[in-house]
Amino acid sequence: MLELYFLFYRIPKMMTRLAHERNRSAVVWTLIGIGAWIGAELFVGLGAGFVHGLGVALWGWSRESSGISFMTYLLALVAALLSVTVVTRILTNKQKEQEFPPPPPPPDFTEREK
Repeated sequence: MLELYFLFYRIPKMMTRLAHERNRSAVVWTLIGIGAWIGAELFVGLGAGFVHGLGVALWGWSRESSGISFMTYLLALVAALLSVTVVTRILTNKQKEQEFPPPPPPPDFTEREK
């Protein structure tokens, strides 16, 4: 449930605000943030499952353990939060579009009548 809040509300809202401040595409940065979240969760979840599988095969760890499942979930959630934080910092470090005053008018070299 927590993932759905972040994926469908918090990440798009955060990325849209930052992207608009920097004149970047809000959709692209939202998709990057969501992709980072899902990618980090999958990577850490699969990695923890692989390590647990090796432990079962090589060292005789218990196959069924709710503690391992909960720890895997927590690690994946923390990795997802960190990945979105990294994406947010990358977008934050992008320079904002600066508005400069218009240049002065060109000089007038025509002779003025006195």
